[in-house]
Amino acid sequence: MVWAIDVNMSLDCNSVINDLRGRLSRLINENYVAVLLFGSWARCEANEKSDVDILVLHRGLNKINKLKRSRAIYLAITALLRDYPEFTVLDMDFEEFVNPGIIRPLLLNIYWDALILLDRSGILRDFLAHVRRRIVESGLRRVRDGRAYYWILPKPMAKVRVL
Repeated sequence: MVWAIDVNMSLDCNSVINDLRGRLSRLINENYVAVLLFGSWARCEANEKSDVDILVLHRGLNKINKLKRSRAIYLAITALLRDYPEFTVLDMDFEEFVNPGIIRPLLLNIYWDALILLDRSGILRDFLAHVRRRIVESGLRRVRDGRAYYWILPKPMAKVRVL
């Protein structure tokens, strides 16, 4: 895909997001419950070197070898995004996403940044709004450091419950 560039040489993230939404709506496997965009494209901070970060949420696939499952999901996404220059595909069980045992920084970033590209569950919009509200209420703060982000706890070594 040739990235859409405006007169200020910035990439048109809304066009890319709409294109991704249209393409990924064609995922035919009923086990693929949702697809989320996260990272620089979701934040509209992408540049010509940015990859597209995608999380595929699935149900009923945990009994499949993780490597085989991830490869099959990657190939399904690749077929739909073949003219995108760079993308990263992560996958996760839907129930683990909405009821995680531990929320690590990557998952916290996904909760904060995610744009819904596909949602067959019908609950993600409200779920993400709830999680974002809980992140704010918990006192967690996200800080930008160049092109990266990190989280600051409300108190050093504090245990924080978001869900």
